[in-house]
Amino acid sequence: MTRRTRPAFVLLVIYSALLILAVLSPTSHDQSHAVFWLGYRLQDIGMRAATFTRLEVVMNVVIVAPVTFLATFVWPRHGWRDWTAFGFLAALAVEATQGLLLPDRQASFSDVVANTAGALVGAVVAGSLLRRPSISRH
Repeated sequence: MTRRTRPAFVLLVIYSALLILAVLSPTSHDQSHAVFWLGYRLQDIGMRAATFTRLEVVMNVVIVAPVTFLATFVWPRHGWRDWTAFGFLAALAVEATQGLLLPDRQASFSDVVANTAGALVGAVVAGSLLRRPSISRH
């Protein structure tokens, strides 16, 4: 690990630990409450399309993207295909754990798809930034 990648690694570890706590918590009450709260705020400002179901998918994309975004800076030799595959496998593992070991959680195929999409988004954005001459030269 280089001096340049150390901050991304530290952020990755902290963020991943918090994400693991959220997705493997015994219930999804707090997470669902946050999605409902956001939906109500968006609907208050006129965004009628901000339904719980749509926001839940979007939020599942958003919560995973930082992981592969940061990981791409730490391990740049892995491309977006690798990070998307890792994201898919991690999402499957999380949903299997929720479905088999956490009785108050529900496994969801749509969460696997959304989390995989989030892994793709994070890796593509980071990869495009790394290809910029001003970032890759420093």
